[in-house]
Amino acid sequence: MEQEAIERLYQAYGQGMLLYAWSLTKHKSDAENLVSEAFYQLALQKTAPKEIKFWLYRVIKNGFLDQQRRKKRWKFTLFHHEAKSQTQQVDEWLIEKESHQALYRSIEKLTPPYKEVLVFFYFLDWSIQEIADYLALSNGQTRTILYRGRKKLKEDLGDD
Repeated sequence: MEQEAIERLYQAYGQGMLLYAWSLTKHKSDAENLVSEAFYQLALQKTAPKEIKFWLYRVIKNGFLDQQRRKKRWKFTLFHHEAKSQTQQVDEWLIEKESHQALYRSIEKLTPPYKEVLVFFYFLDWSIQEIADYLALSNGQTRTILYRGRKKLKEDLGDD
């Protein structure tokens, strides 16, 4: 693909992709690596994929799953990561207001289908149809997951 086209796509989708990658990894640097890898993979393509937006998000998700598989095989600990708490890194990077911390922590606790749908819907402003297309679900299934995710958040947050 042409460099100008890739730059336009990065301007259009980069922030949303970074937020999505962060929601999976919980680390700023890992999220940035996933996003840059997705755009690198796009640059290697001779012809543009049909649904570029969804294709990029799929590359991020597959890259994350590959990382998780590698981590299971090779269990070693990086000591400099233990020095700072993961939530502290995330809070410094994404959460500016103390009132939102509980919401972000509750979203982190959710299992992938609920977490993904909530992040896509509320933070990336995707429509139900876009989410359904991306996750290969029907609109009804997507709405149900969104409803149940909201319900789980409400239970976790209580009266807040």
